[in-house]
Amino acid sequence: MIQLEDFNQQIYDQFSSLLEKKKMTNQLNDSVSVQEFLAESRRLNIIEKAPFYVAKCLFTDQIVKEIEAYRMLFYQLCKKHMARQRSLLLGIEMIINENPEVQEKLLNTGCISRIFYELYQKDIVIEEVFYQWHEQNATEIIDETVSTKIRDCAKNFIEWLHSAEEGSDEDDNRSK
Repeated sequence: MIQLEDFNQQIYDQFSSLLEKKKMTNQLNDSVSVQEFLAESRRLNIIEKAPFYVAKCLFTDQIVKEIEAYRMLFYQLCKKHMARQRSLLLGIEMIINENPEVQEKLLNTGCISRIFYELYQKDIVIEEVFYQWHEQNATEIIDETVSTKIRDCAKNFIEWLHSAEEGSDEDDNRSK
């Protein structure tokens, strides 16, 4: 989990500068650029925090569209890495936490559910990570009230995940 002491401003500035450059040259969704980006994340020793930094740098109040636009990047960053997936969810929380306009637009059940559904459908974040995230308390870098509201807004999505999982289990049992 990312804590306040883990947030190194100098590394973040260097990383965000690279992100901006790649964004401006439309190099965040081709495989070669994504691999270079992952290598730089490793070099800076922030690969586990990279999804948080990427979310903080790239996301606006258009997160659903941005997930699609940067799908390859997020997939490569997060696949098979639960800690990175949690880092991405924390980055989304941070975007909402830091910007009252984004809070006003996104802090409702429909928007939060749509964002999480996109992450789930694109295999960026797995069920177990959503469940863990939903059960955890706010971190020291996110306002507790905002964090609670985000989790409240995500409740329908989490319930949908549970019911979809139960339905899948029942289908598996019937086919045996």
